[in-house]
This record gives sequence, structure tokens and C-alpha cells, in this order.
Amino acid sequence: MSIDGESLGARLARLRVARGRTQLRMAELLCAASGTATVTRHEVSRWEREHRVPNAYWLRWLAVVLEVPLGELEQAAAVARGGRSAGRRAEPAVPADDWRYWPEVSAPGGGREWTLAELRRLDDLMGGADLSPLVNHVLQVAGARRDPGPGGLAAVAGLAQLAGWVNGDGGHDAAARAAHRLGLRAARAADDPALVGHLLGSAAQVTADPARAVALARAGAVESARAAPAGARALALQRVAYAAARAGDARGCERAIAAADRQYGRRDPADEPPWLYWLTDSEYAALSGRCYAVLHRPQLAVPLLSHGLAGIRQPRPVALYTTWLAEAHLDAGAPERAAELAIEALPAAVRSGSVRAAARVRSLHSRLAALPRSVVDRYLRVATEGLSYLADVTGSAAAVAAGSG
Repeated sequence: MSIDGESLGARLARLRVARGRTQLRMAELLCAASGTATVTRHEVSRWEREHRVPNAYWLRWLAVVLEVPLGELEQAAAVARGGRSAGRRAEPAVPADDWRYWPEVSAPGGGREWTLAELRRLDDLMGGADLSPLVNHVLQVAGARRDPGPGGLAAVAGLAQLAGWVNGDGGHDAAARAAHRLGLRAARAADDPALVGHLLGSAAQVTADPARAVALARAGAVESARAAPAGARALALQRVAYAAARAGDARGCERAIAAADRQYGRRDPADEPPWLYWLTDSEYAALSGRCYAVLHRPQLAVPLLSHGLAGIRQPRPVALYTTWLAEAHLDAGAPERAAELAIEALPAAVRSGSVRAAARVRSLHSRLAALPRSVVDRYLRVATEGLSYLADVTGSAAAVAAGSG
């Protein structure tokens, strides 16, 4: 779509990311500029997704904060209102399955070239709803290059894996599936079995159907066993364990965790691929603890998740793993502690902007809300207002199923 015909949600997201701002920072700037402390990160998210179109008052302040002509935003708002009247819901462009036929598109980052390493680091700081337009654009541009060669194919595959991940985190399931399919084709063409395994495992993480998730995760572990270093094999086996836990296969989960532990103990960080930079000892412990939480085995889940969370700082994994720890405490018969943890998870989920984290917090809320008021009164008072600031999860079955990592 040309810039002249660009809808307001896409334009706001493009301009914000080009300036290196999160949705939370945009909300803070709008409140400071206007002197009206009523705009939240959630409201900015609604504007970018076009669940709402800002009125003339906020269009003027958006133009000030984004440093663009008011007429530019008014034109884009008219496009958005036309789409809303026609029943269209804005969503990031879904990547095609064949990179050779992608068109060049205007850059959300204002023409800047972003490296895959930079985008991965942004994923540590931003939710998928914020980041997916930029990652989708970079992937489209990389995939449109003719005859990229093995190195270029591997780069496309890496970008596609990240695009699948951030689109899943943003609740855009169709875009996530398309990106994973593209990545698998590119990784296979580049003869990179480690990356093939990683893509299959990533797809399993954001697949709502438990049986299909198990099949994808197991296929990923087989691919990883061909050539991946020990840490990558351990991650692939953790994907199998989580998928098996979701499917109710306790024995399969335990076998996969035991195999993953053996591989993880052999790893040499210097040999691991760059996409595994985030897998620390803390993350690894939390991954195992999450599996036991799904299996309702709090005697194992609680110590592993507690140990893992002690070394994790980013808001999205903090929110995700804290919800699992809270559910493990519920299974252990400690609802008061679960409510305390839920109070910790809620602001972390809001800060992350993650649809996955929002889905987990809402799932935990449904369990807590069923308890006697006297047990969870403080939590419910916090949740009454806090839940409204979470990222939207409507229409994303995969986000409800997916976890961290």
C-alpha cells in the first residue's frame, strides 16, 4: 500500500517505531504534551490496531508528538474510518509463502536497515503487537531479493522465525503461521537443520492444537539432532516437553526434560547459534518448571520457576513465568501466595505489551476470581483496573496456548 493510501493504524505504528518509541512511551508523551493524563499504552495499541480511531483532539496531539503534519494523520484517519465502515479489521500484512514474489514496501523504520540481531534485542523490550510491523517489513525486503544464495536464505529463515514469533506474540496467528512456513522453506533450501529444528519448535509453541504441537516439536527435535549444538538440541527437547505436557502426556514430558537436561549439561555457549542468546540457566530452569506447572505437579514446578524467576528481568518472561508459578501455588493449596504472585504478574504483562502474557494473566484471573473473596480481595481490587490495560487477545487461540522462550 502506498503512503498516500496508508490507514491510520499502520501509519501510527510506522512513525512510532521509526522514532524508537514503545507504545507506553507514546502514551506518556501524549499525556505530557496535552496535559491530560488519560491516554494509556492500551489506548495507543487500540489506535494502531484500529479498534478505535482517535478524535480530532488526539489527532492534533499525535501530530505534535510524532512531528508530522496534522493533514497527514487526518488523511490516514479517513482511510481508517472507511475501512471500519466496510467491516475491515487492521492486521499486519501476512507474508507470502514464497520470498521470490514479495514486492518492495515502504519501510516502517523510515528506510533504515535493521539487522536481525537488533530486531531480536527489540523483541526483548517490546511486545509483538508493537514490533511485528517492523519485522514483517524487514522480512519482506530481505525475501524480495533475487537469488539470495545460501547465506541470504539463512538470513531470510532467521527473520521468518522471528516474524513468526512476534506475530504470535501480537495475536496475529495467520501471519505467524505464514512466516513459519516461509522460514522452513528458506532454512531447508539453505541446508540448515539446526534452524529448521528451531523453526519447527517455534511453530509448536504458537500452535493451539496440542496434538499438532507435539508433532511439530518432535519433528524439530529430530532435525536438531542432525547437526545442532547441544544447547539448541536442549531447547528443541524442551519444546517437546512443553507440547507433551499440554497434551497431557506426563511420561513423554518427563522423558523429553531428562533428555534436554543431558544436552544442556554438554553445551558450550561459544558453539551455540546467535538465536539462542536468551537461553540462560534461569530461562532453562523456568522452561522445565512451566512444564511441571502444566502437569499440575507443584512440588517440582514451584522450585524450578522460583529459581528461574530470580534471574529473569524482562517484563514478558516475568509475567509469563509468574503466572505459571501462581498456578502451581494454587495446585499446591496456597491461594494467598498465588494471589500475591498475580499482583506481580499483572503490571509486568501490561508493561510487556504481549498478547501471550495478557492471555496467561487472564487465564490465571479466571481461577482466582472463582475463589472466596476473602482470600483474593486485594488481588481483585488491583485487577479491577489493571486488567483493562492488558493487550487485546480476541481472536488469537495460539496466544492462549503459547508460553515464553
